[in-house]
Amino acid sequence: MTDLLPPAVLDAVLGHPGGSLVSCRSEPVTGSSGAATGAVTRLSGQARLGRDQVSFTVIRKSCRPLTTGRHAAGAADPRHWANWRREPLAYASGLLPKGPGLAAPRCYGVIGDTVYLADAGATPEAPHVAAHRRGRWQADVAVPDVPWLSGHQLAQRIAVSDLSWTGMDVPAHIPALWQERHDLLERLDRVPRVLVHGDFSHGNLVAAADGSDTVALDWATFGVGPVGADLASLALTTLGRHLTDYLDGLAGRFDTADVELGYRVTLALTGAGRIHWMVSRGMRPPAGYVDFVTAEATSCLCP
Repeated sequence: MTDLLPPAVLDAVLGHPGGSLVSCRSEPVTGSSGAATGAVTRLSGQARLGRDQVSFTVIRKSCRPLTTGRHAAGAADPRHWANWRREPLAYASGLLPKGPGLAAPRCYGVIGDTVYLADAGATPEAPHVAAHRRGRWQADVAVPDVPWLSGHQLAQRIAVSDLSWTGMDVPAHIPALWQERHDLLERLDRVPRVLVHGDFSHGNLVAAADGSDTVALDWATFGVGPVGADLASLALTTLGRHLTDYLDGLAGRFDTADVELGYRVTLALTGAGRIHWMVSRGMRPPAGYVDFVTAEATSCLCP
């Protein structure tokens, strides 16, 4: 059982050394996972501490190198968004948010390329709350000088993505957005950089039981990107407009025009790429998806 839950991790879970495992079972945590994720399992069982028997639940997440696909060649670079060592390094660094407001799951330990985390539960966070708290955290935290933070993920993805729109049944302005990708990325270069989660999607955002924190899961793409980029990730998974909430959280730390540009360019290019991915595989985009991308990009991007 100690292969599943090492003694040092058990000590952290119990908050005291000297505990022993009584039982430990493992079940896979299914769902989407990052490119560098090896496996995610939920460990649960009983431990003995003195005369007491204590129940526990721990999320065990292992990371592994990306070896296939168009991003595999670049993923060995510590600054590449898919580098597998980033999430263990992030949890060990102390740089992740701890609340109140925005928080990463509590980390019980990092052993090699495996992290042991508190189970944050499964209650989805309200998107407007997550947007505000994300802005507040980004406004207060400086970008640290560490070598393993992801670089600009969108630019890295586009650099190895040559999409053909021939024969695709999509509105003409969607491929037109993609054709402008290099010019749009140049515009993003002028937007202030902040610490970004990199996959601030609704499925990665859990409401703490007491309401004090939005717990953001999956920090594998933690890095540096344009202000507004994380809001675009949230918007594309909720089809909701929360720019006002995000700006309120930023509290004037950045120019509104810069924030809006970072949000709209990231949303436009990411959304266009996802539409291509879906249509090229014979999938119909979710109801309202194309219209949402169009509307959010129209004010400053669409031809």
